[in-house]
Amino acid sequence: MKFVVKRVKPSDERPHGLSYSLTLHGPEGERLIGFDNAHPVASGGGRPRRATTKHDHKHGQGAPTPQEYHDAATLLRDFWQAVDAVLKQKGVTPLKTLRIGIASYEDMKARTMAIARGELKPAADEPKLWFTSFESLARLLSDKSRALLDLIIAREPRSIAELEALSGRAKSNLSRTLKNMERFGLVELLKGEGGAVRPHVSYGEIQLDLPMGQHRHQSLASPAPD
Repeated sequence: MKFVVKRVKPSDERPHGLSYSLTLHGPEGERLIGFDNAHPVASGGGRPRRATTKHDHKHGQGAPTPQEYHDAATLLRDFWQAVDAVLKQKGVTPLKTLRIGIASYEDMKARTMAIARGELKPAADEPKLWFTSFESLARLLSDKSRALLDLIIAREPRSIAELEALSGRAKSNLSRTLKNMERFGLVELLKGEGGAVRPHVSYGEIQLDLPMGQHRHQSLASPAPD
């Protein structure tokens, strides 16, 4: 993604005093979508022509039709809708964020019991994966393991054998690490071409939730407000 927005002197072509360019680029740098107000919109569609009336607009590949600029929120909404459409067309699934929490065994037990009794309703943005200590989390997400996840995201190997060649890791060690990550939902092992197993990572970011002190006990075990 590349966003370039500058304040300029208001004119007939840019009455809002903004010069903007919002673009989506492919893996090789090619421009897939472009929204900008570099040129005026031709009346009745067609090729842009010289401005004769006041308007800002968006145009370019990925934009269904030239439109007037109304406000930043509308422009961004239309841009992200176009991005979603292009990604869907190309079979690309945007990476999600995995939230991880740290809590003691007793806190996790109290939390699950409170949920079961209907006293606590988990929020949508709360952690989905919990560990009892930093040490247990660090064993799963060591430097080598995070590098492996980055490699899978970047290179999208079509099989474990291909990932073995890319990573330089022994097959037995790699298989054990992938199966352990699969248990925690960090990696998916999908059926690929010819029956090969294809590793896939659907998360692009990990956020750690670590309540402290009194807030920790309240967030883990207190009843939800009426």
